[in-house]
Amino acid sequence: MREFLKVIMVLVIMAALLAAALAWISERPDQRTLMFRFGSPIVAILALVVFLRIHFRRDEVPDYLRQMCGGYFDRGGFCFSFAAYDVDGICFLDAFFQNKYERPCVGRIALRPAKDFFGRRKIDAITYEISCEAAAFGVARVPLPLPLAVQGKRQKFEVGASVHYPEGKGRMLRFRDGAVIRTNSNFGNSFGTALQVAGAMGGTLVLTRPASATVSLPIGVAEEIPDGIEPEVKTFWRLGDPPLEVSDVHG
Repeated sequence: MREFLKVIMVLVIMAALLAAALAWISERPDQRTLMFRFGSPIVAILALVVFLRIHFRRDEVPDYLRQMCGGYFDRGGFCFSFAAYDVDGICFLDAFFQNKYERPCVGRIALRPAKDFFGRRKIDAITYEISCEAAAFGVARVPLPLPLAVQGKRQKFEVGASVHYPEGKGRMLRFRDGAVIRTNSNFGNSFGTALQVAGAMGGTLVLTRPASATVSLPIGVAEEIPDGIEPEVKTFWRLGDPPLEVSDVHG
């Protein structure tokens, strides 16, 4: 939303400046032209003030997820990114997460291999259910059996997610935008369905696809997960904790 609003402000500034320029080159200005001559620059200045206010608005808590992962996905304020690790010969697919808001949420993430020319690769679908405290940063780890054919390769996954704030969201504490996820944890997309229906009514074909993430998979890991290896969720930082050194965080 933050980047979207900045784009809107830029468009408003450009339109206002263009209107002012056209008004000033008019040789016989009427009342409306005079209004554009003096009103358009004011609109441009106000839009610039809003743009700068949005652009320079500081996070109230550290954006540890960005520091750890760079870009990330965003489902209604529940943000996450992925990485795969070899831990004692077992592949763990980690979902690093952080909540944008001051109240806790429950986030659900689903991954499945994306279709290619030969269909979907034989990798188990993965689901995470994460109870995330207010503004908290952590990781959810799922052991993943990997067939030899995919080990050491880059695998594209389709991503779906949903989030629930049982106490409401409260105030937003981090303001950077992530890649918006529209498909839910069952890979349904009500927004995409609405686009397709609207397109069909207008005689236009509208294609919508789930978001995707590409992950580098480790090599030399187990094709079957031994008994006793379970998914886990770790929280590295909570609201009110002292600052965290992200360089000390490991999946």
